[in-house]
Amino acid sequence: MQGKCLSVQVDYDKEGVSYSATAVFGIVGTAGAPTTHLYDPQCGHLPSNPSSPQTLTTHLYGLQSTWVRLQWDRVRGGAIAPLGNDLLVATPWGRFALVRPNWEVAYLEGNVPMNKAELQAHPDREHFNWSHFRVADILLKRHSAGRYDLFVTHHYFTGECIRFRLSATTLVQQGAAVSVSPAWRTIFDAEPCLSAASDQAGGRMVTDGPDHLLVVIGDHKQDEYAQDPASHLGKLVRVEIATGRAETLALGLRNPQGLARDADGTVWETEHGPRGGDELNLLEPGGNYGWNQVTYGFEYRGKIIVSRIEEVGRHEGFTKPVFAWVPSIGISNLIVNDERLFPLWGDDLLISSLKGHSLFRVRRDGTDVHYVEPVKVGYRIRDLAQMPDGRIALLADAGRVHFLSRSYAHCNEEAKRNRSVYVIDCPDTVGTVAATGAQLYNMYCSGCHNLNVKQHGRGPHLVGVLGRRIGSVSGYPFSDALRARDEVWTQSTLERFLANPKQFAPGTSKSLNITPAEARAIIDFIGGD
Repeated sequence: MQGKCLSVQVDYDKEGVSYSATAVFGIVGTAGAPTTHLYDPQCGHLPSNPSSPQTLTTHLYGLQSTWVRLQWDRVRGGAIAPLGNDLLVATPWGRFALVRPNWEVAYLEGNVPMNKAELQAHPDREHFNWSHFRVADILLKRHSAGRYDLFVTHHYFTGECIRFRLSATTLVQQGAAVSVSPAWRTIFDAEPCLSAASDQAGGRMVTDGPDHLLVVIGDHKQDEYAQDPASHLGKLVRVEIATGRAETLALGLRNPQGLARDADGTVWETEHGPRGGDELNLLEPGGNYGWNQVTYGFEYRGKIIVSRIEEVGRHEGFTKPVFAWVPSIGISNLIVNDERLFPLWGDDLLISSLKGHSLFRVRRDGTDVHYVEPVKVGYRIRDLAQMPDGRIALLADAGRVHFLSRSYAHCNEEAKRNRSVYVIDCPDTVGTVAATGAQLYNMYCSGCHNLNVKQHGRGPHLVGVLGRRIGSVSGYPFSDALRARDEVWTQSTLERFLANPKQFAPGTSKSLNITPAEARAIIDFIGGD
């Protein structure tokens, strides 16, 4: 007797909403005709061939996108988290899978405890809005070698109402073998228990020291709770892992879809607004972010949310977002790029979107946003994470997992002649600091400064700049701030100036958006022979 596994998936649209239906079959050959039955997937490891690589061009890098499709539930949701070189995936209804570096997909035993079967069997399941019943986020916290605490935010059906819950269990990794313990424990339940599930659930998590988690919770389309101190809905809460005790740190959130902490400890949040007004926020204890009192947008049927017409589309009286998208992009999660694979993106924020079908790169200086670059990918991004090797993993709706890595397909001669695209990492320049610095110099500096001729442009010429006194070149009208600096240009002073001219010489009008890595490459170039 011989058997094999077969996975069949159908994608379809209904009333403008995309769905994905999957069936997995076990096929058993017998002496007679083959018989086919629904397979309760004990197939374990199913072969999964990756897509052909696709190339994308951004302002600073060429990207290669490769994806693999997983078995998926018939609703939206789900989340991803790196587990060593593997990617842990949770489906919307709480099943786990691993995407291996060799593109193999391994499905794990055990599910998130959601009581989904009872909800689906309930005669009034439509009342509970079961199609929005979902896993919101997953988080892995390393406990010891090969052992992790696995945290999940999700809906839970009590039989009478819908809980928004934080649950935890243990995940064990021994070589290639990974297991999820069935001994789940409830850490925290948000109040109140809900009459229905909602796609405005929020649920993203980050660690807050060894003993706490920060969790953002959406208003579940019951916006009156966002300003109610007795409710956890529409709030940033700090949960003690051992006891489940929850402290509300901030309020006035609508549908928080992303949460990340940068190297300075700043907590960034992305929030899905109504029609117009997706937000990038800095979350701080005591902050009130305005929902349901103020917003830059309207409700979907054109309803004016605020009571006074002169306040429509404003955000007065409450903590304002750092940046907002009008029209909305269907914002989802965010991460802070860690420079391993994309050093010229520095500590940029990478923000995913649903409606926008794009990844947005946010260039910042501390908490100031300087520009936002959209990178069109062509699909709805539900979640994103950065792998240990620096690749960007994206979870798309319908169970596709994409990986973005560096590509050099844009480095052919035709692409190089396309002056609308900057190409700084082609094979003939990779590893050559001077060549990379030359291209960065051309991008950021050449419009104002000359290098090869001792003639000033809009800025002073840079011939011999290293070692000369700051603000000393004759024939150029330096600002008082630079003339007052009684020191010479060195590697260090130039790095400081390029990183933040206004901080280096208060009163100067110069403004740049350059990462430390970019600054070093430029200095190495202009200081060379």
